[in-house]
Amino acid sequence: MRLREYSLLILTVLALSLPAQASQWYPIDTGRLWVYSDADGGSQSAAVEAPESFAGSLVQPLQWDSGSRVYLSLDESDRVLLHGVTFPDGSYVVFSPPILRMDSELTMGHEWKTLTRAIQYTANGVEVRRDQARSAFRVIAIGPVTVAAGTFQAAEVLRTEETDYLPVYSFRDTYAEEIGWIFRTDESGSSVLFELEDYGEGGVRTEVSSWGAVKSLFR
Repeated sequence: MRLREYSLLILTVLALSLPAQASQWYPIDTGRLWVYSDADGGSQSAAVEAPESFAGSLVQPLQWDSGSRVYLSLDESDRVLLHGVTFPDGSYVVFSPPILRMDSELTMGHEWKTLTRAIQYTANGVEVRRDQARSAFRVIAIGPVTVAAGTFQAAEVLRTEETDYLPVYSFRDTYAEEIGWIFRTDESGSSVLFELEDYGEGGVRTEVSSWGAVKSLFR
């Protein structure tokens, strides 16, 4: 059997053994898609593609139309892990260990943190630097939120990122049950950075008939 065929066989077997991708707050099952408006008035979309191998792990790739590719997986406790990112120029970063991107339960005041090493590579796979990276998450509000795509029961998470070479920065991400990430603002909550316009499963988008007023009922 040729090497390429053998590799495809291994990936197929591993994919069949994957646990169900069923995170309540950040679903990453193949075929999920989201469309967002951004702060510049543009639109960005992302879709979860079929499982593949990245940095020695079987992952669910989240492909953005900007060209970035984010590598996620679900552990045995239904927590979403972030393994790394490939950028449009082909360079990429690996997080070792993976960042705990989403915990299994979001309750008011719940916190989680990850200390990892961010290893950056060129498109040719040449390592260029290693840095410590710290991610911290805290649930600051629970309640219904209305965005362009609809009104959802949601949780607002204050997210703080820090590396050895960049200053600390924070922002607020809002997640809806069974939908995923729906809203992002700056740390104060005063400036909208991303808002969910549309979403779907299996490559099929929902029917969004009108824009809802952007309002958060828990600020």
